Amino acid sequence: MAKNLIAVIDIGSLTARLKIYEIGAQGSPKEIETVRMFTSLGTRSYIAGVIESEQLEEICDCLRSFDLKCKEYRITRVLCVATSALRDARNRDVIIEQIRIRTGFRIEVIDNSMERFYQNMAVRERMPEFKNLIKEGTMILDIGASSLQATVYDKSDFIFSQNMVLGSLRIYEMLSDLQAKTTHYEDVLQEFIGQDLDDYHAVEPKGIVYKSLVAFGGELGFIKRLLHLTPNENAVLSKAQFLKVYDYLFKNSPQDLSLNDHIPTNIAPLLLPSAMIIRNMLEYTGVDSIYLPQASLSDGIIYNHCSKYSGYKLSSDPDEDLIRAARNVAKRYKSHKKHIEFVEKTAMDLFDASSKITGLTDRDRLLLRISAILHESGKYVHARAHNEAAYSVIKYTDLIGLNSDELDIIALVVRLYPKQNPYENNYYQKLAPYKKVLVSKLTAILRIADALDSSHKQKTKSVAVQLNPESLHISCTSEADMSFEVWSFEHRSGLFEEVIGIKPELHIRRTL
Repeated sequence: MAKNLIAVIDIGSLTARLKIYEIGAQGSPKEIETVRMFTSLGTRSYIAGVIESEQLEEICDCLRSFDLKCKEYRITRVLCVATSALRDARNRDVIIEQIRIRTGFRIEVIDNSMERFYQNMAVRERMPEFKNLIKEGTMILDIGASSLQATVYDKSDFIFSQNMVLGSLRIYEMLSDLQAKTTHYEDVLQEFIGQDLDDYHAVEPKGIVYKSLVAFGGELGFIKRLLHLTPNENAVLSKAQFLKVYDYLFKNSPQDLSLNDHIPTNIAPLLLPSAMIIRNMLEYTGVDSIYLPQASLSDGIIYNHCSKYSGYKLSSDPDEDLIRAARNVAKRYKSHKKHIEFVEKTAMDLFDASSKITGLTDRDRLLLRISAILHESGKYVHARAHNEAAYSVIKYTDLIGLNSDELDIIALVVRLYPKQNPYENNYYQKLAPYKKVLVSKLTAILRIADALDSSHKQKTKSVAVQLNPESLHISCTSEADMSFEVWSFEHRSGLFEEVIGIKPELHIRRTL
């Protein structure tokens, strides 16, 4: 019987990796072989802002080599992604097309949110103790070449996540000129990192008592190696162990690390910045040890793929983390909790009852749910133009698990739901046709859900929704006067009939 093999190619800032997985009977992936090739992609692109012809050829050479390996295994399914080095390049679209023509590979450039989503998924699936750790305050550091993502869990709940342009390679590139101009380079490096981390601590949720710190990233395997640990296995370091290797990195130049410890020359300068980030967070959290899991972007991609197509059961539902994250954003911006809960539940009832005629998917349902949770997040910023403010809040919020298109849809739904005519909005007019349809449908549902609690007093004790052949029947029971809600419903229900093709009808039953 032929083995079910899938390959994942990850084109990163410093390395290009090919991982080959065998998919088992239960959909569980097993790593068969890994091939890694070092590149100068990030080193050059962050400086120039573009991928130059030399780096293009370098990528193509890597992919041609990986193609031969895939043919050796007779693999037909290859998932190929690229991260920040290509994502931030001004000429990325041209480069992606050139790569397709020269190698046949179609590269998906994933945004920061989805990159962190896959990384976090890999950590959850590769760390058996993860569920127990997050019962108490846990900080997770995803140290990339271009940026740092700090994520906080507490009481088994996703609390907060923030991205900082503080990746190891970016730090090194920004400050490399200083290295020749000062004898206190390490002190300047510490000041630079500390300043950005202070900005993070200013917005981080307060009151978290940290018990665990988890860190992962491409360079951390070499830190394990300096402690004579196996790089491709999970490790737990005591604070004393970590400070020992930190002291070693502080006292030895990158040239010494390459010469004496056989650290690749393009990796050696990045170890101290990575270690400084961890040291700073160790001191801040006050924990006694640090977990260094062996988890890669490729692992997260294959786990996600297997959960969707091969029957693999994830250890936790990533959508639940996303919903919790949205609720924490709403809480941070002082949204009216009871109103939000009412609108969220009512929007879901409306969605489910009308699902046979809307053509919307389960993923669209999730986008509507997040929109309902965040629809008042702008009132804390600007009471009158709250929907405009909420648009900006959402666009600049890290919601791990949503790609940029999905975040844009949610932001637009929240921006447009109070408007009488969304078609005249400039943002709406610039959308692709399929996005216009989706945004219109989600906006129409959110409008009705919000209208039924226009007073923010939750007058309705129960809402029942039923799809009839010629109408969407919405019945409510209430002890209070619902005149304001009825008026609001009448003014906001027209879009639903227009874009979904059936008339919503509201029926109020008064109770004493």
